[in-house]
Amino acid sequence: MVYKMKNIYKVELLKLKHSKILGIVMFLPLFFVILGFANFLRYRDLFTSKGQNIWQQVYTQSSMFYGLFLMALFITILVAVLVRIENSGDNFKRILALPVKRSDIYISKLFIGCGMVLLNLFVFTLLIIAAGIIAAPHNESMPREIIYSPLLCFIASLPVIAIQYYFTMKFENIAVPLGVGVVFSLPSVLINNTRYWILFPWAYPGRALLNGSNLNFPCPNYMYIISLAVFVIFIIVGMYEFNKKDI
Repeated sequence: MVYKMKNIYKVELLKLKHSKILGIVMFLPLFFVILGFANFLRYRDLFTSKGQNIWQQVYTQSSMFYGLFLMALFITILVAVLVRIENSGDNFKRILALPVKRSDIYISKLFIGCGMVLLNLFVFTLLIIAAGIIAAPHNESMPREIIYSPLLCFIASLPVIAIQYYFTMKFENIAVPLGVGVVFSLPSVLINNTRYWILFPWAYPGRALLNGSNLNFPCPNYMYIISLAVFVIFIIVGMYEFNKKDI
């Protein structure tokens, strides 16, 4: 069982070499950290006029647009590209002809998607640390939130990953899950400023990422409990439907 799962993961990782996913995963945090760092340098006097922590200012400028506008949309595109590899050439039919459980296929591809999101946030954190080292004086300490906020963002991203993965596996037409992701991702920045944000999982990733900034986006502990619960529910429902699906 363990051996088969390891082989499935190896195959999934090999598929990524022929896609643009890794490029997307690595480029997006690089672009936004460079953008945020450049904006900080441009308005450095304004951002530090009251003795603000430079690390936190760099983090805020880098994570603001990334978290609020792009994180959920990035997950949508990532999951769509992952599953499209199979749908594009009837690869699911070939895979299911092998002595492999459908549930193993479903879980492996989902976890690869989770791993790509985690890698994206890891790269983002490393770039923030590098930018902070350049910008901040040696006697200024790095806030701990800069390290754990991206990790919390990963947990907060799990329901969006599971929901988007569910729709992408359910519909062969990639326009359906992409449409769902775009429709729910774009208004998340507005919903984040209302009292009803907790009912909208697409608002969770940005809110968690901005937990390390100087913006006021509180993240109660129950948000992460809800995230894990929704993640598990959609995995169970998705696996059940995938096992019954006629491919």
